[in-house]
Amino acid sequence: MSVKLTKEEEADLLTHNPKNLGRLLNMWKRYFDDWANEALFKHGYSYFKMAYMPFIMNISPTGSTNNEIAEKAKVSKQAMSKVVKELLEFGIIKVEKHSVDARVSHILLTAKGKHLVADTKKQVLGLASEYEQLIGKKNYAIMIDSMHKIVSHHQSLKQNQDLDL
Repeated sequence: MSVKLTKEEEADLLTHNPKNLGRLLNMWKRYFDDWANEALFKHGYSYFKMAYMPFIMNISPTGSTNNEIAEKAKVSKQAMSKVVKELLEFGIIKVEKHSVDARVSHILLTAKGKHLVADTKKQVLGLASEYEQLIGKKNYAIMIDSMHKIVSHHQSLKQNQDLDL
């Protein structure tokens, strides 16, 4: 189905809009990744890739299985296998047989991994403080609440789609 646009509407769509949602999200993600890579590098994690972050941040303090982490991080099991191998090599995680089901691997953070998580959380808290100073505490709280609401909305839509399959 094609939507008919007037010449003015078409020109408006083609005009560079600095407040375009897609553009802003893309730029913010890039700036965040650059900031995080630099912060990690400064703290001695030069080997670390941002692609590891969803994996590491979804390992519970008592350990998690591949399936649990893949589900929370929204990644495939194939991607998980590659990340597990790399993080094992870096000494960030260790893998043990599950206490109940020997077919399942139990993934735990090592002391080095726990230190990485703590360093990362400190850096993110610092960035949050910087953002609060930039836009004010009230606006920052509104932004975080709004982002949470939008993410929850998309999670709900995704769950409904999965149920329809």
